[in-house]
Formats: sequence, structure tokens, C-alpha cells
Amino acid sequence: MLGGMFKPFFARQAWPDPDTALLIKAVVAPDAEARDCWRKWKVANDIDDCSWPQFKILSRFSGRLPAIDPQCPEIPRLHGMAKALWTKSQLQLNRSARALDVLNDAGIESCLMKTAAMEALAPIKLTRRVTSDIDLMVRRQDLRKTLALLYNHGWAGPDTAEQALERCRYHPGVNLTRGSEETKDNSDVDVHHQPVHLPFLPDDTVEGIWARARPAQFRGRSVLVPSGEELFVFTAMQGARRFIPSHLSSGMWALDLAEMATQLSIDWAVVLDVAEKCRGSWALLGCLTFLRQELHVPLPDDVLTAIREQATSLGDAANFYAQSPTYGPVRYLNLPLRELVLINRHKAFCRAGHRASQNW
Repeated sequence: MLGGMFKPFFARQAWPDPDTALLIKAVVAPDAEARDCWRKWKVANDIDDCSWPQFKILSRFSGRLPAIDPQCPEIPRLHGMAKALWTKSQLQLNRSARALDVLNDAGIESCLMKTAAMEALAPIKLTRRVTSDIDLMVRRQDLRKTLALLYNHGWAGPDTAEQALERCRYHPGVNLTRGSEETKDNSDVDVHHQPVHLPFLPDDTVEGIWARARPAQFRGRSVLVPSGEELFVFTAMQGARRFIPSHLSSGMWALDLAEMATQLSIDWAVVLDVAEKCRGSWALLGCLTFLRQELHVPLPDDVLTAIREQATSLGDAANFYAQSPTYGPVRYLNLPLRELVLINRHKAFCRAGHRASQNW
């Protein structure tokens, strides 16, 4: 087990790089601190060189920019960019949602994940949240029928439906698209059989998630969504993963978790229980410490103490380490080592997935 003093340092691997952290603080911090963070970010960065995740954070920030930096010459550009990205993403989301119609018509239940689930949870207001794909989960026994239906209705991946099903034995899901950017009719759906990338979750754990899912509406369609507590943990576990190809943190998870922590009535005992069952305690520890220390989100002291005590598994620590972002000079040492660990952890996923999927 990892020592108590080392845990906070180890968990910080989930944190965004310093530049992304400045942008996040510019979105949520009080005016004076936000102004200082924005000034520091501008000194060290050029908007033209931003990564896609940073552009998404800038879209969130653009509405606040006139109050923080009223003389900024980039205000019209950022406002225009935010509106264009948001409009484009909304149109694509509407097209992607048609996959839900296909599944509903066939009597297949789907449970939304990530941003789509947050949108369906009415209390959460996703201000200027830019996203274009829909992440949904179906029961493992419905995977074969789900993929066949979506392929028959024009969604597809790089392989056949049978090959996509085979891929699900070794991955948490598959990405399917329909249309194209050129014809402006593209849609994007990620079909999952479990809500997290690593590790492979046993059937009873996944069935527990389904049992606690609640009915909701997404753009006029009947869906299921995870409980707020489960969505909090899944967002943390997804957020602790590095964003390819930069290998940095996307940073959006911090804004999403801050909104959930302040807008939803969270039962923290359930959050801790879900994190343990889904083996996400290390990711949750890293994300909660960032929220508390860097964004000053009012989290209960006993929750932070409990998650520090709960994060003990070396196997779960290896999963966390293998997927965590890396930046700075140590990246050249860290990344090859993380990739080696990730290969090892993925082999464990494949072994478990192959055994469990014989009847899919």
C-alpha cells in the first residue's frame, strides 16, 4: 500500500498542466483571482496555438471575459468562436441523438454518459459547454443487437458490426459515426458497455449501475442517466485520463465536477462507495484535491479524509498512473513508462473481457 504522505503527491498526477489550470481558474475564480490568472495565461500562451481542450475552456470563459479584461482585443474573436463552436456542436448533437430513436424504437434501453447525461440532469446548467458526440451505455447482452441496428441505420466504425462487437471484448466501447464534415450531416455516437475505461468491471457492478439509473429526457427522448453520485465518479475517472495526442489533461472535468458539487445534492457516502466498486478511488482523490486546493470548492473535510484512506490498492494505483496526463521535462521519462504500464493493465482488461463476453 502507498504511504499516507505520498498519496497527495501521487494523486496530483490527475491535475491539469499549469497553463490549463490558469484557464480553469479564470472561468470559476473570484474576479481578482480570475483577472490575475487570465493575465498570466496570456503572457505564456497564444490563442492561435491552443489545443482543442483549451479552446473548449476558452469558450466557457468568453462570456466572462468582458468583465475580467474589458480592453482585451480578442473579445470579438472569442465570442464569435464560442458561438460558432456551440452552434455547430448543438446541430451535431441533434443529429447524433437520432441514434437514441433507433434504440428506443427497438426497445433497447440506453443510459447516457458524460455531457449528455449532465444535460439530461435538469439541475445542471452547462453554460457554453461545447461537445458534439453522445456517449451512451447499453447492457452487455444488448451489444450485438445495438451494433447491428446502428450499422443498419448508417452509423459505422472502421470495421464491420461483428468486428466492432469483438472490439468491445477488449475495450469499454466503440465509436460510430454517420455522415461527414463535408456534407455537414455528421453525427458521432460512442457506444459503451461500461462507464469507465479501466479496469474491466464485473457484470454485477455494471448491473448495479443499471439498477440505480433513473429516467430522464434528452432532447425530447426517453433515456436513463446514472445517479448524480455515479456520474460524479465516472467524470473524475474520465478526467484523470490524458488527452491524446497532447497527453495533457483536458481540464473540462474540473469545471464539470465543480458544477456538480455545487448544483447537485451529493450523497458523499454513495460517491465513496461507487469509487470503491468501480476502482476509481485514486482518480477521485486527485480530482477532489484539485477542486478543494485550486478551485476552493467547498468539499467536506471528512470526505477528503475518507478518500485518502480508501485509496490503497496498488492495482488501482497502476490503472491511475497508466492513464494519467504528463507534461513538462519529466514527460519524456514518464510517457514511455506509463505506456508500458498501460499495456500491462490493458492485457488484464482483455483477459477479463474475453472470459466475461462468451455469451454476448
